[in-house]
Amino acid sequence: MEGANKMAIKEQRETKSEVMVAAVDLFYTKGYHATSIREISAKAGVNIATVSYYFSGKQGLLEECLIAFFEPYLNVLEKEVQPVRLVGPSESSSTMKAALAALEYQQKHHRFARFAWREVTMDSQMVREMMTCYLRKEQYLWKVLLAQDIEKGISLKISPSFFLMQLTFMISMPFLQSQSLREIWNMNPGEKLFTRNYSSIMMEWFRSITCESSTMLS
Repeated sequence: MEGANKMAIKEQRETKSEVMVAAVDLFYTKGYHATSIREISAKAGVNIATVSYYFSGKQGLLEECLIAFFEPYLNVLEKEVQPVRLVGPSESSSTMKAALAALEYQQKHHRFARFAWREVTMDSQMVREMMTCYLRKEQYLWKVLLAQDIEKGISLKISPSFFLMQLTFMISMPFLQSQSLREIWNMNPGEKLFTRNYSSIMMEWFRSITCESSTMLS
């Protein structure tokens, strides 16, 4: 009985995952409002009732997809947050380690990233709730990471608020503007080569606005 229950739970998770992947793919190419539940269910190979059962409609599905992107994204940042007792002189910047890890995460899930960042530019009750729950936490984590760098002796030449604003825009821009990058600039943010090159540019920018040597920020 226990084995059968585990199998059923696994199948449910796989079905939900398949529906979410299909939804993100369609939201990515057609937009949320132009995509119907019927199209999502057909692409996922399930019936409409299954989508309604797991997500209570398209709005619930949208929320689940956004959560599926932002929770792992925030976990990437949290991994670089160190206990206070461990913060001290270091050869690397906690902020930039987290930034480069965030870029890599988004490169691996570039369709999710484009869809998620595009959706949170809309003004809606759901987006305001997402901002309160996830984007405020993102801001808090960046502030903690920057405070760790200051403890290590890294000093900024610009306002911390403007630094964090620029940094977060640099992290999301390639995925939010992926269509423009592909068609106008012939760059693909879904490729590892782009991420490597873009990461190098970000590190050069970081070095240019800090008062530490390049060895400290490698």
